[in-house]
Amino acid sequence: MTERWLGIDIGGTSTRLLLMDARHEWSNFRKVPTASWAQTPQALEALAALIDATLERQPVSGVMLGLPGILSRDRQQVISLPFIQALDNQPVAALLTQRLGVPVAMDKDVNHLLLWDLMQLETLPDSAVGLYLGTGMGNSLWLNGRFYHGEHGGAGEIGHIPWRDNLLPCPCGNRGCVETLTSGSWLARWAAENQPATPLAQLFTRHGDAPALQDFIQRLGQTIAGEMNILDPAYLILGGGVLGMADFPLVALRETIFSHLRPPVTRQGLQLIFSSVTDQTGCRGACLAAERHFRRPA
Repeated sequence: MTERWLGIDIGGTSTRLLLMDARHEWSNFRKVPTASWAQTPQALEALAALIDATLERQPVSGVMLGLPGILSRDRQQVISLPFIQALDNQPVAALLTQRLGVPVAMDKDVNHLLLWDLMQLETLPDSAVGLYLGTGMGNSLWLNGRFYHGEHGGAGEIGHIPWRDNLLPCPCGNRGCVETLTSGSWLARWAAENQPATPLAQLFTRHGDAPALQDFIQRLGQTIAGEMNILDPAYLILGGGVLGMADFPLVALRETIFSHLRPPVTRQGLQLIFSSVTDQTGCRGACLAAERHFRRPA
């Protein structure tokens, strides 16, 4: 059988599936609302059925899940998925492997986004950080030539550092997380309360000069700069649906980040790349991760 891998990008809003063969040719892209399976009484069974529908048409050598939350360090256990709590505290990959009869592995969805972007460079760097702003703040750490998970699997949770004088509740269970003020969720809430007639995709086009949106950019830039000053990576890659919105002020964001970097070395040395994320980027990265994880030795 020709080797083929299924990459699945599970986000708070949408779940995307894509097949990749050994020649890196893509097929069978599918996108469904995450709520269509995650909010059912048997969410894991519903996810298995969704995957099985693809496998019935195209057998694969392995499946890679990208999940938006905290996984155990060994990537065997889901610890916390704030937007999909039905999968919390379960060995999701092992259960799906048993159910589907196909090897299943998993990682943070944001690591697959960063892997895709890193594979577009001429050579893999020794260090890089990815920040992908969507429903929440996805943060991926590539250190010493590999993804860094942390001692307990919780590394890269930049969205959950506290922001002073913020008392908003976060889906993680804490209050005051910067993600509650600096994410697509905050933008959607602000737009609904202040500009209900404006489609969210046009928010910056029509209201980019609003003080609240300018403050949003300042908070985002300051938060990112803090992580850069701690890690001093070679690359910072920024992407996600929010940064892809029409007329999002990328120049202002870049200026804010660099104005807070420690001179001279971090400010002069950091290479910032804006990712050209598409609807398939996450599942393409998951396919590449599946290939790296499952591919048979030559």
